[in-house]
Amino acid sequence: MHDCDGYPDRWPADPVVWLEPTEAAWVAEVDGALVGHVVLVDREDGFWVSRLFVPPSARGMRVGEALLDRARTHAGGRALMLDVIEHSSSAISLYERTGWTLLGTRGADWTMADGTIPIERIYSAERR
Repeated sequence: MHDCDGYPDRWPADPVVWLEPTEAAWVAEVDGALVGHVVLVDREDGFWVSRLFVPPSARGMRVGEALLDRARTHAGGRALMLDVIEHSSSAISLYERTGWTLLGTRGADWTMADGTIPIERIYSAERR
């Protein structure tokens, strides 16, 4: 994902620790191959999607949609939120196509590798 989409912007010093879920996580497989990953973090204001990965080879197969549906199920009646940087057009298209509602934008509380502060779009999942 880092090579094809530039995410994460800064490659972590210890990617295994970074990828290891601290809350709830699921993977998607097709014919034994890993084709997606989602992680939720439980915060006071609800669950937040911390990471969602779908490689280009699996896009168009509804993998991201299935993982987001699993996250919705896990959240139960609690709020389900996510933030995504504005230049992530493929991810934004997925969220909007699958019923997420844009709540607003904000400057991130972190900087990109080039020193800029990205604009984050904040979304809330609607129950379907």
